[in-house]
Amino acid sequence: MQKCDNRRCPICYPNWKAEEETERTRAEQDKQDCMTCWRNLQKEAEKIVSIPDPIARNRRINAAYAQLWQDDRRFQWAGLAAFASKQVGCGLLNAAEMIKTSNRQRDAYQRWDKNASLLERMSPYASPRMPIPDQAMGGVAEAVYRMMAMGNTALFLEIWPLHKFYEAFGLARFKRCYPERQNIGASTNWPIKKIPFGTAWPDVVEAFSAIDRGDIKGGVEFMARHEQLNILQPAMYDETTFATLMRTNQLAWALHFPTGSAQEIQLTLANTCTVTGANGHQELFSREPLANLADSGQRMAFVRRAAERFDELLRDPLRKHDVENSLHLIAHPR
Repeated sequence: MQKCDNRRCPICYPNWKAEEETERTRAEQDKQDCMTCWRNLQKEAEKIVSIPDPIARNRRINAAYAQLWQDDRRFQWAGLAAFASKQVGCGLLNAAEMIKTSNRQRDAYQRWDKNASLLERMSPYASPRMPIPDQAMGGVAEAVYRMMAMGNTALFLEIWPLHKFYEAFGLARFKRCYPERQNIGASTNWPIKKIPFGTAWPDVVEAFSAIDRGDIKGGVEFMARHEQLNILQPAMYDETTFATLMRTNQLAWALHFPTGSAQEIQLTLANTCTVTGANGHQELFSREPLANLADSGQRMAFVRRAAERFDELLRDPLRKHDVENSLHLIAHPR
C-alpha cells in the first residue's frame, strides 16, 4: 500500500512520534556540534590576537593570513589580506613614532617645568621645545592608532575562523553551521559593539560558494565586500573623527602640505612598507586631494584594483616568485 503524504498518519507511519523525536535529537546534536566547532576556532583566533601590543599583534595577524593562503591557494583574499594587514602595521609604526615624539617633548617640558628656577622661567628660550604641530599630531596619531588596531583585530576575529571552518569541513557543512555561529557570541571577545557577533552575512556564503566552484576572483570580490562594507565601514569609516582624519591626510599628502605626518595611502604587494620606482607591486588609492577613503565606493574600487594587481602578479611567470617569497616572509617573521 502506498503511504499517504501525512507524515503523522498513525496507519501509514505508526512510529512517527519516535521518528520525529529521533530527528529532533539529531538536529540538536548537529547544532551543538556546529557551535562547538565555531567556539574552538574562535578561541584559537583569540589566542593569536591575545598579545597586548598592537604592533606585535599585527605581525601575528599578518602571519596567520599568509599561512591561510600558503595552505590553500584558493584563499586568494587571505593572501591579499596579509599584504593589506601588513600595510596597517606600517601605519601603526608611523603613528607610534609620532606619539613617541609628542610624548618625549611633553615629558621633557614637564621635567623642566618642575625643576626650573625663576630666572630660567623668565627666559623665552630656556624651556625644552614642544612644538604645537608635533603635539597636535601626537593627539591625532593616538586616535588613528587605536582605530586601526581595533579594526585590524576585529576583522581577523571575524574572517579567519570562517576560512578555517570551510578548510576543515567543506561548503555543505559550512552552510549548515554558519547560522549557529551567532549563538557563541556571549563567550567571545568581540571588540565591535555596534555589529552583532556571528551575523550570517550573505556575502560570506557567496564567497565560499565561489571558491568551492573554482571562481577565485568571485571569492575575493565577495569576501572583500564583506570585509569592507559589513565590518570596516560601520566599525571605522562611519566614525566621523576617523573619516575626517583620513580626508585630512589625503588632502595634505596630495597637495604636499609640510605637515611631516601625511602618508600616501597605498597597498604594497611586498613584505616591506614601500617599494621604489615604477613598481608593479604597488597600488595607490588616489592622487586626488579630495579623494575620500571613507567612501565605500571609492574604497572598493581601490580594493578591486589591488586584487586585480595581486592576481596578475600571481599569474606572471617571473614576478609571482617575488610575491610568494614576500608572503613566505610574512608568514614566518623573524
